[in-house]
Amino acid sequence: MRAIIVDDERNNISNLHRILGDHCPAVEIVATAGNADTAKALIAAHQPDLLFLDIQMPGKNGFELLQSIPHPDFEIIFVTAFDKYGIQAIRFSALDYLLKPVVIADLKTAVEKAMHKVQEKRKNQQLDNLLNFLQQKNETSNH
Repeated sequence: MRAIIVDDERNNISNLHRILGDHCPAVEIVATAGNADTAKALIAAHQPDLLFLDIQMPGKNGFELLQSIPHPDFEIIFVTAFDKYGIQAIRFSALDYLLKPVVIADLKTAVEKAMHKVQEKRKNQQLDNLLNFLQQKNETSNH
């Protein structure tokens, strides 16, 4: 599962990267970003399955980043020091909302939820592809 970490504090990125490496081997960190603008470009370039997103950052915050992406096709786990954004996170269809310092058990649970959602999405895409193929084949044979 391909993931990007977005946090304005390098030590938070390093800590989360290390914890994920130690406890969530299915997560591949493909990029990290220290601000929303860099994150937006990296998301477009890497098409991640999962975004670990801080909320309060200089410039644009995490919510503004999400608003700037027309059709986000990834799961979101907010990782923040503030508990006051929980309701807003739900409005952005966040998969989970973890408070810093991150509790490893909570992180593992959040990643498992993300893996399940990503697998379901892939299954649905495969089914859509099969149905489209069958429909095209049917149309071709009817002409």
